[in-house]
Amino acid sequence: MSHVRASLKRKMSRIHKRQETFSTKKLERHTSPFFEYDAALRIGGAGKFHEQIGEVTGLEPKIARLAGQPRRPGSTFLAKEDIWVLASPLDETLPLEDHVDWLLQALAPHAGFLKEVIAQAAWADLCLGCLSEVPYPMIRAGKSSTELIKLLDLELMFNFTCV
Repeated sequence: MSHVRASLKRKMSRIHKRQETFSTKKLERHTSPFFEYDAALRIGGAGKFHEQIGEVTGLEPKIARLAGQPRRPGSTFLAKEDIWVLASPLDETLPLEDHVDWLLQALAPHAGFLKEVIAQAAWADLCLGCLSEVPYPMIRAGKSSTELIKLLDLELMFNFTCV
């Protein structure tokens, strides 16, 4: 019979309490100086569609770069693949759900076209970002993220940075 260390029991107890608190507590939207959020649709390896995406959807990407172009203006590092990124323009202090809601509203009317582009791309994802001073945050993305992933058949990417 194996013995469970007391420190592991305490850790499991803290995790269990946090999960209970999170699942039973009525969550209110709030912002904190410790968190900044963003969300973006990223499509890689579909450079031949960049102009067409803009023409059909009317959406302006934050980044639209072809393979071989500088990663940033004046940079000597060249991009290895094409990338098109539509990022939420909302303030970073707003909850992550708001950013994903904006993306869903902007992309849903063009879902058919975008699914065709994504099917021919090398990859595509919904990238959820969080910049925080807290090393172990609880991140809530809401139902819109699931809807967007299903709607466009996307993968999910997390970009968590602790400062």
